[in-house]
Amino acid sequence: MPDLSIADLIQRLLDGSITPAEKELLAQWILNDTNEEQLHSMMEQAWRDFQPGQTLPAEKADQILGAILPPPVRHIRQRNRAYTLAAAAVLIFAILTGAGIYLLRKQPTPIAIAAKDVAPPSATKAILTLSDGSRIDVDSAGKGNIATQHTTAVIKQGAGDIVYKAGAIPTTGATTSTAATPTTAATPSTTVYNTLTVPRGSRIAHLTLSDGTKVWLNAGSSLHYPVAFNGPDRKVEVTGETYFEVAQDKLHPFIVNKGENSVKVLGTHFNVNAYDEEGPIKVTLLEGSVKVSTNKDNSLIKAGQMAIMDPQKSIDVLNNADLERVMAWKNGYFNFSNADIKTVMRELSRWYGLELVFNNVTNERFHVEINRDIPLSRVLRILEMTDKIHFTISGNKVTVMP
Repeated sequence: MPDLSIADLIQRLLDGSITPAEKELLAQWILNDTNEEQLHSMMEQAWRDFQPGQTLPAEKADQILGAILPPPVRHIRQRNRAYTLAAAAVLIFAILTGAGIYLLRKQPTPIAIAAKDVAPPSATKAILTLSDGSRIDVDSAGKGNIATQHTTAVIKQGAGDIVYKAGAIPTTGATTSTAATPTTAATPSTTVYNTLTVPRGSRIAHLTLSDGTKVWLNAGSSLHYPVAFNGPDRKVEVTGETYFEVAQDKLHPFIVNKGENSVKVLGTHFNVNAYDEEGPIKVTLLEGSVKVSTNKDNSLIKAGQMAIMDPQKSIDVLNNADLERVMAWKNGYFNFSNADIKTVMRELSRWYGLELVFNNVTNERFHVEINRDIPLSRVLRILEMTDKIHFTISGNKVTVMP
């Protein structure tokens, strides 16, 4: 298709006059024949012709997005202010180049990853540490019973999906890993602990505890927990980021500990961001209510609120937390809102398993939501569209520079 035709289609896309048939043609060209430099050049020219030297109001950008994509839309956005031409160009470029977004509900043709590129994690590299210190590589373990801890069966149901069943040790129809056969000798009153660790560069792990509580662990996270709960409460310890759907039990509160911080619930859904490098712990409640405590303060938070817990200060409770942003990691997206480049890169480093080097980086704030299942170079290319930041990739080492 001639360049002029493609440029014309892009222009029609921006001014809202594109027809369904023309949108289909543009989509096919993008998915099958796109030269990204050529597309970028044509898009810049289209923006200059569209509104030379002006800004694009957020309402107009949303209108364009609505015309391009069916809901739900994941896109680059800047809240409560006009889009600059550069930001709007990044937005459209992210969509047109298939940055993890489905155009016309079609999946883009897989793009070959260059030798210097870093692919998104393809496996859950979780390690299960048993009570005797032995370790199980969850990804390589077969499905079925992979360990027995006292009277509790540890069962792998699928990739990164572990279930504890107290008093229900399978005897038939299950695969037992020879590396995971130790049985802990214990009395009924003994509390036996396991730890599930999800390293950097791993996909999310899913764990069902013996009481039915469901836990999702993000990359760079861990959970230390009893294989069966037999005391007055249900205590676990976290590092990194975890999402809990706690099974109801009014007689046995569920307590999540991280250092001097704790979250106490009876049964609810909440997210805990406790990465050491991200500062104070953040607890975000999706439903119900929870009591959060530090060594200096405690507070009751309700659905839609976020508690910021600094052990040296009073707990700060934020209303109307951005739940979509908080839960983006579990739903398969990076979502940054007014984030500096170091915050952005730390999250990318945990997912892709990167080593980071910063050279006089920008103070620019980023507002972007991108699918996590695309090669690193495509994520960085989108960030570079601001012309405020640039990157080089060497193996798993990424250098960030102005």
